[in-house]
Amino acid sequence: MQRTIRWSWLGAIALAAGPTLAAAQDTSTQSHTVREGDTLWDLARQYRGDPFLWPDIYRMNTSVVEDPHWIYPGEILQLATTEAVASVPAEDTPAPDTSAGPPAAPLSDELAESPVTADAPAPASLASLTKPGAEAEISEPLFGPRPGNTMQESMKAYADQPYRAVRRSEFYSSGFLTEKQKLPFGRVLGPVTPPQIRALARNTNAMPYATVAVAAPKGATYQVGDTLLVVQIGREIRDYGEVVIPSGMVQVTDTAGGRYLASVIAVYGPMRGGQSVLPLDRFGDPGTAKAMPVSDGIRATLLGGSGRQDLKVPQMVMFLDKGRKDGIAPGDLFEVRRQPERLGDGTIRVAEVMATLQVVHARERSATARLLNVISPDIAPGSEARQVAKLR
Repeated sequence: MQRTIRWSWLGAIALAAGPTLAAAQDTSTQSHTVREGDTLWDLARQYRGDPFLWPDIYRMNTSVVEDPHWIYPGEILQLATTEAVASVPAEDTPAPDTSAGPPAAPLSDELAESPVTADAPAPASLASLTKPGAEAEISEPLFGPRPGNTMQESMKAYADQPYRAVRRSEFYSSGFLTEKQKLPFGRVLGPVTPPQIRALARNTNAMPYATVAVAAPKGATYQVGDTLLVVQIGREIRDYGEVVIPSGMVQVTDTAGGRYLASVIAVYGPMRGGQSVLPLDRFGDPGTAKAMPVSDGIRATLLGGSGRQDLKVPQMVMFLDKGRKDGIAPGDLFEVRRQPERLGDGTIRVAEVMATLQVVHARERSATARLLNVISPDIAPGSEARQVAKLR
């Protein structure tokens, strides 16, 4: 008697567990009429007890269901008991035949295992993959070029760069000295929420393609299409004026309320409201000219850099006390040599090379150069630089 009660109690629990288990054990059902919201995944769980057996139902109804991801309400699906399709194959899948080329890219697990709900739109990419003859339409991998091809293209982009003695970006981003001249400085009012000129935020950095408000200097105007250099004013260097440090470039796009709207087209540093703007100087592209050695070249003195950094590193900006009137031009190469002398402890310093630099911007009395190679970083202002090559 106790054994009979125990088995009856267990059977009640099995029936209360839900319709899925009970229906999965019912093999007498012969068909099912598709209702809105049905999927083959759900039907396999209901009638087979395993949602991964949905291919079994699909194979029995290929005359009705053209695409297993797309079933319609009202369709009658046959559910006659057949040899079930195992959700996990008993044998390992054989290795693909590589002689026929690389295997086709597989569908994602989500698409392969979970069909689209009935009466719901099918994804365009899925429809193109499942319709007959779709294999012939796919000529590229589903997720972009293969990593090997991408790496080759990236390396080619670095290796196949055309030669440039001086680059346009170096010319505009390196800065220069004012040489005590009164320059036509305009002003950046700040980033703008297009097109409202009043929405200004002085402490916000302008990003590429952002819109900024600009004011022209008194008595001057800008034209739509003008390109302006956004700059900060740095420290003063002796008799050569203040250091002009570029922050980026903007191009005038419109006018609003007596002010100008400009789009940020290049960023070299923090670009904020309150900075100055200047009309862009013309860049004389030297093309493919090569630096040729010169004898008895121009001798100049290093005035220092835009900051007060004692140790010098490659690509650091330095200023020279010679300019266009002395024959200096962008592309000129200079060597900084140590001054030979005998120290108090008896050691002798020889005239060894400390660094090599290239002129990227030349004004009337001064020039801007970038360090190309640094051997001894302790280069002090006042060191001598000698011209060793010039573009020909």
